[in-house]
Amino acid sequence: MPPASSEPAPRDLLLTGARVWSAPDAPVGEPGVLLVRDGVVQQVGGDVPPDADLPRVDVGGRVVTAGFTNSHIHLSERVWARARTAPAAALQAEIDDMLLSRGVTTALDLGSDPRHTLPVVQRIASGELRGPEILVTGATLMPRRGLPFYVREAMPWYARRWIPTPASAAAARRAVAVRHRRGVVLTKLFTGSLVERDRVLAMDADVARAAVEESHRRGLLVLAHPTDRAGTAVAVRAGVDALAHVPSVAGGTADLLREAADRGIRLIPTLHMFAAMVSPDDSFMEPVRDGLRVFLAAGGRVLFGTDVGYLTDRDVRPELEAMAACGMTTADVLRSLTAEPAAFLSRSDAGAVRPGARGDLTVLAHTVPDLAAGDLADVDLVVRAGRVVHRAPAFSDEPPVTGRQVR
Repeated sequence: MPPASSEPAPRDLLLTGARVWSAPDAPVGEPGVLLVRDGVVQQVGGDVPPDADLPRVDVGGRVVTAGFTNSHIHLSERVWARARTAPAAALQAEIDDMLLSRGVTTALDLGSDPRHTLPVVQRIASGELRGPEILVTGATLMPRRGLPFYVREAMPWYARRWIPTPASAAAARRAVAVRHRRGVVLTKLFTGSLVERDRVLAMDADVARAAVEESHRRGLLVLAHPTDRAGTAVAVRAGVDALAHVPSVAGGTADLLREAADRGIRLIPTLHMFAAMVSPDDSFMEPVRDGLRVFLAAGGRVLFGTDVGYLTDRDVRPELEAMAACGMTTADVLRSLTAEPAAFLSRSDAGAVRPGARGDLTVLAHTVPDLAAGDLADVDLVVRAGRVVHRAPAFSDEPPVTGRQVR
């Protein structure tokens, strides 16, 4: 299946009463105009253009940021298995609840069956579904004989053959090449696999290095599931671009996390996933939180991600608040949602609200500039390429967006 763009047809849109938070380190502006033409931000502030006879929404002084990125999701739940043929309404409800209602305009799927995920991407691109841009890894590369115990328990035995477990550098290169031809744009490695509840198997260092080299040769970013010290060492020394989790098995990873920060490797904490799916006890969680603190103290760059799809709880507030509890300011958390993923993906036109940037916007339910990290979970409106793709219940009684003001 060839790669599919998930860019919707661009639209024009005028937001009035928009308090624009243009970038994490910028102040929140006073209510004003935000104009998107042909899917690109044209004007921030100032007066309503005299020729602006175009769709408009008065957001009533709400704070508007760049569209959010969730850098760790999985379209692996049962609902996505029928993505090619399922009624659009059924899939739309899931996309709304999982992603759009959380302000997400871009998402990174870090492990799912591309036969299910790519049809979702294509149906969004066609306009049949409203949704974020979804970038996919396809099936994750695992260590030889290294399927995690929870994957084995959840997957039919016959499906395990589809999981790549390369035993050599050459096999790793072939696995990356095959997935790239099928349309994936990211690579995910399990450099540390929890093959039993009390045993982690690390990926062979040469295999990991070959997978990274082949991915980079093809222009693919590489993310790694590290788990413990050995898996983190393999990932960092192989030159991955991001760690998909804080290492969750305690055991002296501080020096490696500092090295990762020095090398510019990003980190996706997924703190709430660990608390919800493993244990909320401090005896387990405090070393995980300490890993994030060490990484931050070393100047590490963080991407927001929830692991939703594996994590059944779709609420993003617990992750936002957990990141703040580890010392991240609200601006830091916003950066992990906007500017950092834009830099990670080498997109100079994303991650900020300014003329020339993508018209991907998240409108919060708040009108005050002094926000807590958890307030970023309160989303009233989502715009992608100048099109309103989601309205919260607060907007549900409004008429459709037309050429006239709706409030």
